[in-house]
Amino acid sequence: MRVLILMTLWASPAIALSQPSVNSGSKPKATVTTLDTASARQVPSGKAKIKILAQGENAFVGQLWLAAGGAVPVHRDPTEEYIYVVSGSGKITIDGRTTEIGPGATVYMPANAEVSFKNGEQPLVAIQIFAGTESAKKYDRWAPITKAKSRP
Repeated sequence: MRVLILMTLWASPAIALSQPSVNSGSKPKATVTTLDTASARQVPSGKAKIKILAQGENAFVGQLWLAAGGAVPVHRDPTEEYIYVVSGSGKITIDGRTTEIGPGATVYMPANAEVSFKNGEQPLVAIQIFAGTESAKKYDRWAPITKAKSRP
């Protein structure tokens, strides 16, 4: 049964292999994105990158990469945020409470929480989810990465 459902989804004309945009301004369409086809953006220093995996009307999913020793300054996002650490480690501070995190850790940050992060000695790779799309608009200011440079 699962195979039939997957085959039906694969053959469906409503689902297209494409690169979702962070804020296209139109109603999102169904997409299937892989790490290799995801659009990617980075800060000018190259110390942080995001691969945009999916974005609908109510959520954003990305793969976040942060250079060894990198940091995310104190900030507040208007939507809830979730982080799942794939590799790397560091210290996250949420509303004044600092916690060490590493592979397998899942972090929940309420909307408007005061957050900062200091990365450890290895690059960090994490899955980032915003419950809402407003917070992802910050990535519009990051520079696009060409496919030849998109691998963290």
